[in-house]
Amino acid sequence: MNDLTTNDDLLNLLKRTESVLETSNSLVVDFLFRGAGVSRKASTIPGELLTEIDQAVDKLLREQLLAILPGSGWRSEESDAIESSGSEKYIWVVDPIDGTNNLVYQPSAGEYGTSIALFRGNELVLGVLGFPLGFSRDPKQPIVLSGLVSERIVRVNGEQIILSSHSGDPSVVASWNDHWVRQIVANEIPVYAVGSVVMRLALVATGQATTYVSSGFAQRKTEHYALHDVAGGAAIVRAAGLELYGVDGRPVDVLSSTTHIAPFVAGERSEALDLIDAMAALY
Repeated sequence: MNDLTTNDDLLNLLKRTESVLETSNSLVVDFLFRGAGVSRKASTIPGELLTEIDQAVDKLLREQLLAILPGSGWRSEESDAIESSGSEKYIWVVDPIDGTNNLVYQPSAGEYGTSIALFRGNELVLGVLGFPLGFSRDPKQPIVLSGLVSERIVRVNGEQIILSSHSGDPSVVASWNDHWVRQIVANEIPVYAVGSVVMRLALVATGQATTYVSSGFAQRKTEHYALHDVAGGAAIVRAAGLELYGVDGRPVDVLSSTTHIAPFVAGERSEALDLIDAMAALY
């Protein structure tokens, strides 16, 4: 196991992980041009799909991430887990493609992406997201978005961005299915439906949206998304100085020891708590 004893060590690892995501983005775009097989996943979720792209990206990430951090563990939506063999218990938590149904039915919309998080024990250390069509739906402009939590560093395609409060007009993002979110947001604030968890978290982390209201609140669920859906994006949100807040107004636990994440509102504290209070009054 490589000894990540300094922040420079972690930053170097972040850069190497970004390089892996660049390769992954290119792989996905190549599949988009030549086509990929699709099958039904053996899952408790009706209609959940699995593509050759999910499997190819999973294989690529597994090989390259375990190579750049020998002895690390592995947890992915699409393959068997590997336990860490090192004393620090580093573990990669990966979703090869978040938004597979969007990839299959609306590939040109680009509302899907790859999520990678690294934990040290239970501590969320870094996250890297890959968007093959970027934020502009253009295969010539893929995006690799990354964050190092401890250093409050957020990078887009290898360049550090300036972190600041959301400076534009406020906006909220949510799932296509969460029509109820409109009821808790002031009429003058737009609510945009976005097709994947990774894209919604990325929009908040980069200041393109103010807050993200996750699914599960209206159904009064104590847990909703799987850890692999949220962890990579959560790391970047935290690196941006923002947070994921639960129904009690406290930061949501994003731990390697858990399998699922409680419903949350991601963004700045005051704006997130205003929406949580509005939900409490409604539900």
